[in-house]
This record gives sequence, structure tokens and C-alpha cells, in this order.
Amino acid sequence: MKSKESLKIVIYYTLFSFLWIFFSDKLLFILTQDLSLLHLLGNFKGIFFILLTAFFLFKMIKQSYSKIENLNEQLQKTILESQNNQNLYMEKNLELNKVNNIIDDYMSIFLKMLSPIEYKDELFISEVFRMAFKVAKESDLGSAYIIEDGKVKFIDTIGFPIEDLRTMPTDISLYKFSKDGVVSNINNESEILKEITNKNSSLTQAKESLYIGIFKNDKIIGGFNLDININSSKHYSHETINKITEIHHLSNGFYKIKKSSDYKVMLQNDIVQSFITALEFHDHYTKGHSESVASYSVQIGKSLNLDEKQLDDLYWAAVMHDIGKIIIPSEILNKKDKLSDSEYKIIKEHSQIGYEIVSQSDSLKEISEYILYHHERWDGKGYPKGLKENEIPLLSQIISVADSWHAMTSQRVYKKQLTKEEAIDELLKNRGTQFSPVVVDVFIKLIV
Repeated sequence: MKSKESLKIVIYYTLFSFLWIFFSDKLLFILTQDLSLLHLLGNFKGIFFILLTAFFLFKMIKQSYSKIENLNEQLQKTILESQNNQNLYMEKNLELNKVNNIIDDYMSIFLKMLSPIEYKDELFISEVFRMAFKVAKESDLGSAYIIEDGKVKFIDTIGFPIEDLRTMPTDISLYKFSKDGVVSNINNESEILKEITNKNSSLTQAKESLYIGIFKNDKIIGGFNLDININSSKHYSHETINKITEIHHLSNGFYKIKKSSDYKVMLQNDIVQSFITALEFHDHYTKGHSESVASYSVQIGKSLNLDEKQLDDLYWAAVMHDIGKIIIPSEILNKKDKLSDSEYKIIKEHSQIGYEIVSQSDSLKEISEYILYHHERWDGKGYPKGLKENEIPLLSQIISVADSWHAMTSQRVYKKQLTKEEAIDELLKNRGTQFSPVVVDVFIKLIV
């Protein structure tokens, strides 16, 4: 920019100089024909040239510097925006790492439950309690307990010594739990506090509480509570309550598997549904999506004459195809505006994350690759591996079409819901590029 402006000034200066040399005498003659005055003006011709060129050069240099200053301001704004975006991306990565750590905790619990070695209720509840405390960042205090013979037995604490619980009442009727979700800010503290002899106990210092029960069928076997200190300015956010609700559903599903004599069957019927329920809490727009995609997928599979084992794998892969979104930050999943490049990059990781979650299970690892590849495209422009045509597993090809159909024909805040006819046109438009031609043809025959 500076070189261009400098060259421009030099060209104008040179042009003006030549014009002055060739036409200044004629200009003076036009101004006056008095020879004595003409001679006098001729003596000052150089001075006039200096003054005029100085004036024009000043204006041009000022204009050039003004442009440079404007460009510099724009550059500074761009740099600032870039720094802000980088900071945002780092914050998202930090949040993603935290969530990944929580998933690691869950996988650890998962593997312990599937192990033939006995995994006691006390250890299970204590580990879930400590994981939930990490998620509920507002929490200052908390305690975990199991139920034995209708009495509360405290097993773990955070924020105060477990000895403080010795004066805590053990009558289960004083404690309120719900099989369906988290109970928050309940009004039973006064009845409990009446039974505490040590009025300086940390248990009297909670201003807000979340109560989470672990159930076997309709029977409570234990639980934990998370508390905010009475002197704190914090309050439990809606997002935190949703996350703890996710943990509640998952934990109850895990416990069913833990107590099941045939955990492989229970894995596919309880843990999967628990994951899907948790995902629906996390991502508002997946409500019913997984089951619908599974239903469409099985219809396509039957039309393609898949055998019973393939249909079974197809169903569970379709049910679990979006499970990787469970660790994507909810503010990205539920964003109404257009995603940034960094946010879209995070979203694209969900198929790889889903693969890593499902591949940990002996009974489900066979379907993990179908989840991994359900966003590959027929033309090779998909993710995560860029597979094309029949390099993509057939079951993944089927899930891709079913997933896109349900997304197009469902109501979403961030996009227009298509009619059946419009959605068919989209499938045909992308037949042979995004989607398998055979799968599209079979599906259209089913829905027409």
C-alpha cells in the first residue's frame, strides 16, 4: 500500500513539473502582456512552483496517510476480532476437555460395572457423586449415602468432614427423592435440621440443594446431594440442573445394568436409552430424532433384504448415531445463528466421539464403525475419513439418508421445515453426490 501511494505521488509530481516547464511561460503571458510585469513574474516563477508543488504534495501525502490510518484501524479491529475468536476457541476447547474428562469418568464406571469383579453400591454412588460435583461448578458442599434397612448411611462428603454427619437424621422419610429427575430447593431442610444437635454443623450452611436418587425399579438404593453455601452469591443455573439430570438418568440406567444377570441385553435396552435420554436433555432438537432415524433405517434395510443380524445392527447404530453430541457444549448444539468455523469443527467431531464411546462396549463395538461413517458422502467429500461410494459401509449409507430425511422434515429453530415433496427433491438433487443412489431410490419408493 505504501509503495503504491509513494509511486502515485512521484508520478503526479513529475507530471506537474513537466507541465510547469512547458506551460508556465504561456500561463504568465495569458495573465499579463506587460513586459516589465511579465519579467518580474518570471523571476518568481520558481518560487511559485515550489509553493504550488508543496501545497499539492501536502494534500496528497495527507490523503495517503489518512487512507493508511483507516486501513490500520481496520487491521487493528481484525486483529482484535481474531484474538477474541481465538480466546473463544480456547475457552470452548477447555470446556470440551472438561466434558471429555467427565466422559472418561463415566467410561471408567462403565468398565467397572461390566467387570466380573464385584463393584459395590457404595463405590458406585461415591464415584457418581464426585463426578456430578465436578459438573455442578456452583457447588460448595455435598454428601453421598446408601439406604440400608430403610435408613440413610452416609458414605462420602465434599466440603466438610464426614464426622459432621454423625448427628444427621437417618430416617429415610425425611428425605425427598424423585425417580424421574433431580429435586431442587426442596423445603424439608427444617425437619432435618431439627434433628441435628450440632447447630454449627456445615449441614446447616446450605442455601440451595440438588437431590439425586439412585433407584432400582421403584426402590431407592442411595443417592447424593449437592449444596451451595449460605454465604455464596451463586445459584444453580438451568444448564447445571439439566446436566445433573443427565447424570441422574445415566446413573439409574447404569445401576440397572450393574444388577442385571444378563448385562449385554440390558446394555442395549437400558444404557442406550439412558444415553439417548441424556442426549435429548443436552440437545433440544434431538427429541425423538434417534428413534425416528432408526425406524426409517430399518424400513430401508428390509427393502434391501438385509438379514436379521444386519437389521439388528442397523437399528442400534441408528439409535446411537448422534451419541457423540453428548459431550459437545450445549450452547453450540442449540445455537440459533450460523455456526462459526471453529464451532462447526467441534460439531464434526461427534461421529468420532460416538465411535470411541460405543467401541468400548463388547456388545456394541460391532456397530461403532457405522456410527463413525454416517456423515461420509458418496462423492468422498464427507467426514471424518473422506470415504466415497461403496468404501462407506452400507449401514452407514442407510443411516445418512434416514438422518437427513428426518432433519429436513422436522421443525428446527435454525432452519425451515421442508414439506415431503421438497425433501424428496433434496434427496434427488443430492443422489450420487451426498447420498448413495441405491439407498435414495429404495427410500423414495417407501415414502411415495
